[in-house]
Amino acid sequence: MTRPGADELLLRVAWFYYKDELTQDEIARRLSVSRASVGRMLERARRVGLVSINLNAEHLDAFELSGELRGTFGLAEALVVPDHEREPADHHVLNARLGLGGAQFMSTHLRPGGSLGVGWGETVSRVIASANFGAVGPVHMVTLTGGVDGYLQTILSSKGDGTAGPEATTASVIPSPIVASTPSLAAALRAEPTIQQVLKQACGVDQALVGVGTPAPDSTIVQMGYLTADDAWRLREMGVVGDILGQFFDAAGQVVDLPIHERRIGIDLADLRSIPKVVAVAGGLHKAEAILGALHGHFINVLVTNEIVAMRLLELERRYAGRGRARTG
Repeated sequence: MTRPGADELLLRVAWFYYKDELTQDEIARRLSVSRASVGRMLERARRVGLVSINLNAEHLDAFELSGELRGTFGLAEALVVPDHEREPADHHVLNARLGLGGAQFMSTHLRPGGSLGVGWGETVSRVIASANFGAVGPVHMVTLTGGVDGYLQTILSSKGDGTAGPEATTASVIPSPIVASTPSLAAALRAEPTIQQVLKQACGVDQALVGVGTPAPDSTIVQMGYLTADDAWRLREMGVVGDILGQFFDAAGQVVDLPIHERRIGIDLADLRSIPKVVAVAGGLHKAEAILGALHGHFINVLVTNEIVAMRLLELERRYAGRGRARTG
């Protein structure tokens, strides 16, 4: 028997493990390789797309905390990603976990020929990079704000490794910055027919995928240079708890009147409410108040978050409701 090529070997290992349910030791003996080699090949099989491991999103949606979030906040759907004993200290590690959860949700809710509005930020990029658009079919992505640089990684990651085919995703991009240098320039750009056309598309997408930001020195909007760290601190002093698409709101979900909004190019949070399904993928205890504000503002109707934050949101809402009763009592 000739030794199989690399691709055939990956296929054999994947089949033996996932279909025949052999252990890694049994596969190693059968193929005369080390157990460590089998582990590396299984990992490579997942990485190149030979193997796709999916958890049924309907079962994840049945997680008890998911039901509590739906009932408490009137969400259409909620997906809670289980945590380890503690939330990871590294936000990037947590965002990667949330990205996988968001990708699982999107893969079961996107439809061929559908349109997906996308926000910017690390978590949204993680979702798009982890989603298998080739399995879904053609999907048209539309950016919800300006900022080509901010979206570039997201759009490129939707192409995957090229195996999905060039028709898997197409994109319409608002050709402007997220925030212009002056209000007059922003008004002139918004009046451009090309930009108006994409903004109109953005308001009419089937679904939207967004992150939730916080006014913090390490936030994405600060890292992109649209705000300074001092600006972020001043926003907190003004009662701002978070932002979606660069539009800032308070704990009650009310958009705060800020000069930066006059320079912003993108759909408004009021427009976001008219999109049938708005999926927010956001987590980390540092974002709990921002997520709660977004829920109070009814800017989103689907939430993908992590377990510790889900519990924190329910706790904060009980306090918030209690304070409301005390004021009206």
